[in-house]
Amino acid sequence: MTLHPEQCRHQDVPGKTGCRIAGVVVLYRPDEEVTATISTYIEQVDMLIAIDNSEYDTTPTTAGLRQLDTVTFVANGRNLGVAGALNMGARMALECGCEYLLTMDQDSRATPGMVLTMLRVFSSSEQGAIGIVAPFLVTRPGEKPDGTIDCLEMQSVMTSGNLLNLRAYEAAGPFMEELFVDFVDIEYCLRLRSSGFRVVRANRALLEHRVGTLLRFRVFFHDLYLTSHSPLRKYYKTRNRFFVGDRYRQDVPSFRRKDRLRFVLELVRLLFFESGKREKLAMMRKGYADYRRGRMGKYDDGAGGACP
Repeated sequence: MTLHPEQCRHQDVPGKTGCRIAGVVVLYRPDEEVTATISTYIEQVDMLIAIDNSEYDTTPTTAGLRQLDTVTFVANGRNLGVAGALNMGARMALECGCEYLLTMDQDSRATPGMVLTMLRVFSSSEQGAIGIVAPFLVTRPGEKPDGTIDCLEMQSVMTSGNLLNLRAYEAAGPFMEELFVDFVDIEYCLRLRSSGFRVVRANRALLEHRVGTLLRFRVFFHDLYLTSHSPLRKYYKTRNRFFVGDRYRQDVPSFRRKDRLRFVLELVRLLFFESGKREKLAMMRKGYADYRRGRMGKYDDGAGGACP
């Protein structure tokens, strides 16, 4: 999609030091809360691109969002995946001459000043070539960053809340659409680092983020929080993690070793704590089988249709 000049709206927002910042939010079957969620950061960017991957008309839940002057709404009418939507947003931001892209999930809430805090990391001369500055993700009650460290070098970060340097995006290339969803962010961070760019977390920039379904257990008088994903997400995570591990086994061998351990731990948590074990394990087996076959992209259920 090509934007007309009038769609490249630019607000003069105090404290932005003249930088052009676009935001992209990926929507999929959004609920009525989406406009309120987006309102937490829409004033922190110059323009917002909403990419709707829903297979049906979401006007009943996105009417308020579509009416905002600073929002360009794109309804795909089908699910192009997270990577496809992010690439659409990045291309549109570049067409408008933007320097940075804020990447958001539909259910993430920014705290006041989050974007400006991350932008200041880019403007620090001692930071060097930075590809992404990420916020600290608050995913469970009481979670907070270390009190003394402002910035932390990261191997990879989750997509939501990231401020992406679009010059780095042009150098490293687009998000890998073959992954569709899950490990899109991890693969991109590894690629940026392999291309000479840094990935940094700004601990003073906070983002309230929901990761799947959060399960709470009481173990030895302590609260244990675990994330539970759907069977389809288990498929994508299994397939894509093995693909990405193989892709960077030479450049980042430590990632592959650590991620194999994470996979084992996730399997143990599934067996002991999660419901729907049989269906989830079956989808994980399918994911591994498709990885071995080199079958990527959107999951095909084998019956002539594809799952969302």
